[in-house]
Formats: sequence, structure tokens, C-alpha cells
Amino acid sequence: MVTRNNTVTKENGNLLFPIPVDGIYAIAGISKNSGKTAFLNYLSAQLETRKLGILTTGRDGEDKDVVFGNAKPAVRLNRGTLFTTLPEVLAKLGSAVKILRKLPHTVAGKPLWLLEALRDLETEITGPSTAAAQVQTAEYMQSLGAQTIIIDGSLDRKSIALHPRVAGVYLVAGGSFGTLDKIEDELDRLISLAQLPIFQDCNLLTAREFIQLRKKGNWQKTELTSLLSNVPQLADLMGSLKPDGIYLPTALTDNLITELKPLLKGISDVVLRHPLLMHCSLPLLQSLARTHHLYCLRNFNLLALVLNSWSIQGNHLDSAAFRTAIRSKYPQMPVLDIYEQSFCQS
Repeated sequence: MVTRNNTVTKENGNLLFPIPVDGIYAIAGISKNSGKTAFLNYLSAQLETRKLGILTTGRDGEDKDVVFGNAKPAVRLNRGTLFTTLPEVLAKLGSAVKILRKLPHTVAGKPLWLLEALRDLETEITGPSTAAAQVQTAEYMQSLGAQTIIIDGSLDRKSIALHPRVAGVYLVAGGSFGTLDKIEDELDRLISLAQLPIFQDCNLLTAREFIQLRKKGNWQKTELTSLLSNVPQLADLMGSLKPDGIYLPTALTDNLITELKPLLKGISDVVLRHPLLMHCSLPLLQSLARTHHLYCLRNFNLLALVLNSWSIQGNHLDSAAFRTAIRSKYPQMPVLDIYEQSFCQS
């Protein structure tokens, strides 16, 4: 193994795949039933000699998915792993765990308990619902000796992936998302967003919840916090000011970008609060990137891609063809397939 950027690289096929060492890391899927739990279990197995903390941003390891009803894999925990769960799961685990404390967070009105596995376990975990609470819990785990924290998360507007304490993100793409073409389009979109540069003059943007306009280096705050129903008002402001830059702290959909684009003539820099607010299609994202410099105030560090050819709809992808296509298209990204022989034997 080779140490690099606080990860170690493990040979997988012809590629080197980064395994987290010290710090907080997140796993995110491009859709539900993407295969995050299987990959979480893989990482746990690779790190069996280290003190781990395992978190989830919701519920993980339950017998059946509450939405689709399909069977789900349990979360595998190494002896000594710290994790959080609800009282009913704690009652089932009995002497297999050590109770460390009741956390100051609740889920559906139930308290969360922080536990330590006294032997290898297969169980269900539940975690805090906000990024702030997740990081607070992760840091408490670190204070108790956990070296590596892995958070089973998501990619949404309040994603744990965006928190500055998270060192890197593993992105899981599953057959449940759709065809290979659809998966590639979504990966193109997310990789493009992950590569957006950080805006260097972000200290000039003070009231970051408001849309702001820049004229000759000076940023002016508007009273608008969203584009929804406010594009005509923004057009009036931009028509009088004739700005050369715009800061957008709001979600951007295809419809909103279509409304906004005529106003962006003469705008060189478009600054986003963060890239996961871009809920637009790949063509519109590419169109914006061709005509403007896109920046963000914070971003996520994409470490690797993880593939799962299984689909909840039953239209599974061919695993070998899937990984060959993704490795060929993204040669710069480490790629691991959870159905590849070397993965199963790890």
C-alpha cells in the first residue's frame, strides 16, 4: 500500500483505490439503493486494524427498505467500532456492546445512543439528521480514540459531503439509477460540479444568504434570497447596475436557469454558494460553463467512484461491461466495482 493524501492506496484490478486513514470521510450515492452499505462494509473490512467510527445520516442496515421493501444488507462492524443507533436496536444487542453515552440528538423523537461493539457485529445503525450534528458526533468519536470516521451520507443541498471537516467523498453509482447512458450523464454532471474552483474573493461576500451583484470589484447585496418568482425583480436590478459578476445562494433548476440566462449577458463570473445547489441537467450546466466562469464558495473532494450493477427495478446492468465503460470514460478516477472478484475476496 502507498500513503497519499491521508489515504492508503489498495490495488484493485489494474487501479489503485484510496482507502481512508485518519479523518472523517463520507459515502454518497447518486440515488437510493445505490450500494452504499455494501461499500461501507468493504471499507470496514479494509480498516479492521484501526479504531473506527461509523455514522449514517439516516437509517442503515435495516432488514428491508422502508420505501421499496427490498432486502438490505446489515452494517458489519468490527470489534471496537463506535456507532450510533436507536433504543430498540440497543435492546437487541445486549452484552455485545458497551454503552458510551446518550447523545443530545433525537430521531423521530427517540434518543440516539453512542455504543462500542465488543465483538464483530451485523446490525442496524441510525444517525443524526443534520450535518452539524453528524460532525459533532464524529468529533466526539474522535475524542474517544476513533481514528477513521465513515459517514454514510447523501448528495443534497445540506449534504455532509460539503462540510469542511470531511476529508473526502466516495461516490456510489448503482443500476437503480437507470441505463448506463443515464448513469454516465449523472457522473459527468457530478464530477464537473466537484471540479468547480473555489472563488478566491469570497471574503468580499458578507451577507451570503442574499443574491449579490458585482460592479467593478464591488459587491452589492440585493434583498433577494431565491430566484423563485424573483427573476423579473432581479432583471430590473441588473438592468440598472449592469454588473459583471453575480453570486447565487439559491437552488438552480433547468427552468430557473432558462429564465436567468438572458440576464447573464455581460456577466463574467457566476459564483455559487455550493455546487450541490445546481439541480440542473448536464446540458444546461455545460452551457453555463461555456459562456461564464463558474465558481463556488465551498466544494467536496471526490476521492473515487464505486459501482453496483444491481437495480431495484430488476433491469440489472452487466457488471463487467459497466466497470469497463466507467473506467474507460473516467481514467483519472479510481473505480471499484462491488461485484468484481477482487472486491469480493478483499
